[in-house]
Amino acid sequence: MIINEISKGITHIEDLSVNEFLHTLRCIHEFEITEKVDGAQILFGIDEGGFYTSREAKGGSRIYNADDYGIVFQSTYMRSAHSLLEQALPQLKAAGLKRGDQVEAEVLYGELPNVVPYSADTNYLIFLRTTEGSVDIGRLKQKLNGQSLSVTLESPYTDNGRTINLREETKNWMFSRAPQIHIDVDGFLYAIQHDVYKLTKFLRQPSGINGQPNYVIEETVLNRKPDWCDSDNWKAIKEAVKERRAEIKKTIQEEMVPVIKNALLDQLVRSRHSEYGPLLEDGGWIEGVVLRHKTSGKMVKIVDKDVFGVIREFAWEVRNRLTEKARSTDGNLSFIGNLQVHMAIALGHPELGTMQAKNYLRKAGTITEERLLNLSSGININSVPVYWLNLLEQKQVELERELDKYESEKANYRISIMNNSRQIGYSSGIDRRTKETFASLFEQISTLKQQVADVKTPEDLIQILVGKQLGDI
Repeated sequence: MIINEISKGITHIEDLSVNEFLHTLRCIHEFEITEKVDGAQILFGIDEGGFYTSREAKGGSRIYNADDYGIVFQSTYMRSAHSLLEQALPQLKAAGLKRGDQVEAEVLYGELPNVVPYSADTNYLIFLRTTEGSVDIGRLKQKLNGQSLSVTLESPYTDNGRTINLREETKNWMFSRAPQIHIDVDGFLYAIQHDVYKLTKFLRQPSGINGQPNYVIEETVLNRKPDWCDSDNWKAIKEAVKERRAEIKKTIQEEMVPVIKNALLDQLVRSRHSEYGPLLEDGGWIEGVVLRHKTSGKMVKIVDKDVFGVIREFAWEVRNRLTEKARSTDGNLSFIGNLQVHMAIALGHPELGTMQAKNYLRKAGTITEERLLNLSSGININSVPVYWLNLLEQKQVELERELDKYESEKANYRISIMNNSRQIGYSSGIDRRTKETFASLFEQISTLKQQVADVKTPEDLIQILVGKQLGDI
């Protein structure tokens, strides 16, 4: 797998070196510009086990049968996408997909896969790039682009945020490629030329050090003597170079690049709606664009972080308040974080309720049996289950109150968007995703109650709290 291509992602244009930044702008005609879609990643391919889909770049494993994902809200899009790709497998193979190949794609499932709104009627699988093997991604796109299929699955749903039911749903899918954006290159360059000139002029100005311009000092590394300085003087002026370089970088990064990026956003992002979503006047927008060099394949992205970040925080605020994992035993914990920490405290191992659980488990022994034996020593098998059951009853009542509060207040949840005159509130998509989170937590509490009622040994208690982490190390 080309790990860097997947896990590192695409560089933001403002994070490029100043030379790369300017070169990208001046050579914009050499780049293909596409809409950056805001969905969920999926990898698919063929290995010795057959056809698979996965989220392995995010820590998941390869799945060879759609049913192995389990029928839960968070995996529905993967189950559906897996079934879709299985249907299209003969065409994928005809286009060149073979054993050893892997492809990254973006999935737009439902009207709100993440933050940006999309179609409520059609789901999209968008081919992005080859991540293993040698399959020609262009041939896959050409073979399947625009083709539609339907997938029927038994899927979970909730109407009230309290209970989860199942129903058979048929979803329409379409294969696609990232929508291209065509620009007037001359008009684009004209719109940014004044600010680009200011940056270029600043880089050429004298730095005040050894007759060197700002761009030379900005590029100077401190762990070796530059060619423009002799050995006798380098030690004496090194500190001055360090200070001036920091000043130059600050001016570039905080004063000049943001102005140019803002102009880029106006040119390329803020005036557009997604090809897969509602029109601008109906609340549509895009997260950003991706620039891909036509020859080298190098990619950079231009994302409206202020808008995307603010809306994402708004859309996820309630869900994060319910489900965010505890980083430590202190601080303002989420609903589930608080529950897990208190369960772990009752075991005498508070860290098992936090994101530090795996490290704590590794220190407890070299194999699972040894870890269970060491951690369960001293646990009172009579009192802990009783405490846990009482705690779960309390948390269920608390969750009921949180849901009632959400229902009564959600109409007032609104946020103003920076650089934009509009306000947004809780859409039907955000509301659906939030209710799914509530319903999942109610089900989790119910499952925990049953598991605790069946406990026989202290080891059972450890397994209930951190069984998944034990299986992952």
